[in-house]
Amino acid sequence: MIPRFFRCGDPAKKCPLAVTREIIKDQPGFACPCKNEGCSLHREDVSILQVIPKWVYATVSALAFVLLLALILGGGNPAEKALAELSARLAPLESELQQLESKSKGTGSVESPTTDPKPLQATAIALERQATDAMGSKDPMQVVGVQKRITTQIATVRGVLESLDRPKEGSGVIAADAKSLVTKLTRLKDDAEIRLEPLTASSPSSAEVCEDFLTDMSDCQARARRLASPVVPGGPGPESKAVRQSLNQILAQMEATQDKLAKFAPPPPLPFQSNEADLVIAASGSLAGDLVAPLAATWSGGKVIPAEEGNFYLVGKNGRRIIVKPVAGNSGFKMLADGACAVFFADRSPSATELASFGSDFRESRSVAEVVALDALTLLVHPDNPTSNVIAGSDIPFRIAAGSENSAIREKAAQFGFPVTGAGEASGEDAALADRNLLSFGLYHEEGANLRAKRLAVQATTETLALKPSPFTIATEDYLCSFRIVAWTAPKTVDEALQLVKFTTSNEGQEVVAKQGFVDLRLTGSQGNVPPEILAALGAAIDSATVSSAIRLSTNFRFEVGKSLLDLKAQADLERLPRFVFEKYPNHKVVILGFTDSDGGPNINMPLSKNRAEAVSEELRRSKVDARSAGLGPVFPVDTNITEAGKAKNRRAEVWAVRP
Repeated sequence: MIPRFFRCGDPAKKCPLAVTREIIKDQPGFACPCKNEGCSLHREDVSILQVIPKWVYATVSALAFVLLLALILGGGNPAEKALAELSARLAPLESELQQLESKSKGTGSVESPTTDPKPLQATAIALERQATDAMGSKDPMQVVGVQKRITTQIATVRGVLESLDRPKEGSGVIAADAKSLVTKLTRLKDDAEIRLEPLTASSPSSAEVCEDFLTDMSDCQARARRLASPVVPGGPGPESKAVRQSLNQILAQMEATQDKLAKFAPPPPLPFQSNEADLVIAASGSLAGDLVAPLAATWSGGKVIPAEEGNFYLVGKNGRRIIVKPVAGNSGFKMLADGACAVFFADRSPSATELASFGSDFRESRSVAEVVALDALTLLVHPDNPTSNVIAGSDIPFRIAAGSENSAIREKAAQFGFPVTGAGEASGEDAALADRNLLSFGLYHEEGANLRAKRLAVQATTETLALKPSPFTIATEDYLCSFRIVAWTAPKTVDEALQLVKFTTSNEGQEVVAKQGFVDLRLTGSQGNVPPEILAALGAAIDSATVSSAIRLSTNFRFEVGKSLLDLKAQADLERLPRFVFEKYPNHKVVILGFTDSDGGPNINMPLSKNRAEAVSEELRRSKVDARSAGLGPVFPVDTNITEAGKAKNRRAEVWAVRP
């Protein structure tokens, strides 16, 4: 008797054999390890061909081909000839199926990912409350702000709904390959039925072996279809149906709230036409409403009136008419060069081509550019997710949510080297909370202080520190995914544009920056565990064997790529530092601690790091700051030393307030 084999197909995966998909020999006395009496109902017969090792397949295929030739040349039973040919065609397909099943085990369960609707429900309730408050205030900016958050949240919920039918990361490719395999198997089975049916009718003795072959074919098709449609057999279970129902209710709830806001009141009449503006300000995408319009309102004393086309209108107390326009980053610099705006707030540096459009003498300097705030891309996961950090550029072992096409989050994720191809529309905190098997990208300024998702630490390489985003790590730009918000003006611009930029960097302007969730430029100090190498260098700099207090300040002096000149932010921080130190740390000495990239040996890097630090110290001493210097060369890199941009981040000078 031919031995029979089976797999456990328990859809609930309560049996360990259903998880491993191990092939078991059916023999008397076999006891399933799960000890579930009903487990035998889920047994799936397995063809003996699946039990044979891959090398045997190759041998059998070769023998079958030889047999086929012999039969063709020498005659014989027509059914045997047909089966030999069909078996030779089936063998490589079964081998391909077995390989896909092995890969599928490596990706984990092919069921839909776990989804928790509770965080989404809590957010929906909070948004409904915010909508009520906004309508009560009759403030159009509040209404627009809530509408924007609800629109984003609706996209998140829809993305989570779609994820219920989406396979886990890794199984999508397997599913696509399995679909192709199903097509091949179906074509082969159709051929087999057409060829074997008349042969079994004319030769009844061949009926059983032909039927066994067709049964094996059906089994292969069923296995391939399970891989091609990675959902729980029999459709979603009661729990999945309940989750889907809850999500649809949340979606309906938010859409109803959105309709209320839309019907609340027509937008107020615009105070002037766009071509009548005295000052036109452009800003990259969401920066227009999230940061620039509030800054312009505080500066001018005007009230922001949002327009349906996305622009923001203000009339200042002195009657100046101001318009803030959200634009794509690649068109903002062109607008500035063409004189279509007086100021452009950008979240990225201009390309060489964009700089050249202003003229050959135009360059990035404080006469035309000023850093006004910092922000960061964040990597969020569910609090129960065991992952704590990722390395930029490495494979991420779960699904990714990076927002819709052309969203600011998706663009930033791509900029920092994270894979976003195929990412869905859902992103941010709620997407991470709803799915334990998801990495969701976000923006720091949108997340607030009461973040419920877990932020991951990011490393440039295995040799660099893994840092989470925080006001301090973003302010120092040590966090790998931090970026600057820069206000750009044309070389010859109106005085009002320069006044606005000056206001944004003032204490009052920086209060607005912080209120809007961005990291402001005001200096702070951080006292924590200090590596012994740094403690030793600080002590040597102040000629003391001991250090009782070592406080690192929230800035790094960085140098322009390929130059020894301080960059934009460093130049501004050099002006802020003396007053801050005199007010906060009058009894400390300031130590500038220099670092280099990895180019060159210790004989070059150690004195180079010291000389750069000393150059900064000399500038501070001109402002009566008791500044010292020390250098540590290429140790403690914060970015990769492979790229020029990474090297530039490692060429830095930290600022410490030290007391013996």
